[in-house]
Amino acid sequence: MEAEKDLIMLVDDNPANLQAGKNVLDEKYDVVTTPSAEKMFRLLVHNTPALILLDIDMPEMNGYEAIKILKSKAETANIPVIFLTGKTESGDELKGLSLGAIDFITKPFQPPLLLKRIEVHLLVEKQARELRYFNENLHKAFSTYLSGDVVEELIADPTRLQLGGIKRRMSVVFTDIQNFSRISEILAPDELVYLLNDYLTALSDAILDQKGTIDKYNGDAIMAFFGAPLELPDHALRSCISAIIMKRREVELNKKFAETKKSPMPFLTRIGIHTGDMIVGNIGTERKMNYTIMGHAVNIASRLEGINKQYGTWILASEDTVKECGDRIFTRRLDRIRVVGINEPVRIYEVLELADKVTPELREQTELFHGALSFFEERDWNAAQRAFGKTLEKRPDDRPSLLYLERCRQYLLKAPDQDWDGVYNLSEK
Repeated sequence: MEAEKDLIMLVDDNPANLQAGKNVLDEKYDVVTTPSAEKMFRLLVHNTPALILLDIDMPEMNGYEAIKILKSKAETANIPVIFLTGKTESGDELKGLSLGAIDFITKPFQPPLLLKRIEVHLLVEKQARELRYFNENLHKAFSTYLSGDVVEELIADPTRLQLGGIKRRMSVVFTDIQNFSRISEILAPDELVYLLNDYLTALSDAILDQKGTIDKYNGDAIMAFFGAPLELPDHALRSCISAIIMKRREVELNKKFAETKKSPMPFLTRIGIHTGDMIVGNIGTERKMNYTIMGHAVNIASRLEGINKQYGTWILASEDTVKECGDRIFTRRLDRIRVVGINEPVRIYEVLELADKVTPELREQTELFHGALSFFEERDWNAAQRAFGKTLEKRPDDRPSLLYLERCRQYLLKAPDQDWDGVYNLSEK
């Protein structure tokens, strides 16, 4: 089967030039000729040539004017143009190339040389199209779990995506929906998928907007990280900002779900964040790889997400994360804990708000809580009990205050051992 020939459009007001050019080109290409730029534009409505050979000196509209129009329109901007002209001044060639032509050939031309230059240019254009196609599809694929500007940098340097891993200090985020199993039991499968897609889109956008990377979805849960494939010096701050924004968007989603009566109960997200050294890279084989993270630090973040349930909080971050955020994030200090499978104690903080968005009421409540916690950590159970009572006067439903108040009552009945270091061993994941 004979290969399809490329279409060349030859534009020249001289009939003899049109015929001469067609005779040369017919051997290798399909050729359409036209005597003016105006007629060229009419032909382009129904024809997309692989290349245009354009004369410059033509009545009504010259070649310079024509190429400006070609390059200004999205549908013709990528068609390569070669000026084939009797103009021989160096200034003419410079002007033509500056306007977007890929070559400038003077008449009379040598047929073999013309054919070879067209062949080379078409080969280059084919490779450029293939590269554009590859980049567009690469961009589309990676944009599902990477932010757009990160994708652009990866396309510029694909070596960042080679098989293998590196050790890097980063921040990792885990999310999960409270009582999602109950929601999934009530809703029909198509209704559940519809709501979940809305939910995951809103939360994922909060991550991607902060240049985070979506590692995976596990049902309703999201695992994401900040600091790879491109390094982010403020990865900890970005992880906390994304979590705060997720909770804001959750409020908007639940309002929408309530108005449309789509969900039997609100979607309430628990989030865990930790910062530390981890391995990141393409793990697997050359044919099947997964860009992911692993290590001790990842496990801590996963545990923190689940620990929200025990404290009645929504966003828990480790001290390592909070320290790197500086004063940009407003937090509440909680326990030092030892989670399942990890011996080293971790100080945990509840992430409450962006520092510049904190209300006076929230600041006052948090200061009262910290004062009560100081009494608690000094083992002054009576003072701590009174202080947590005051925090509950400000906010009666504050779950951490209720938790500490109950502990105070227990310790007044039976104090912990004198060698107790204040670390709580949490048995639940």
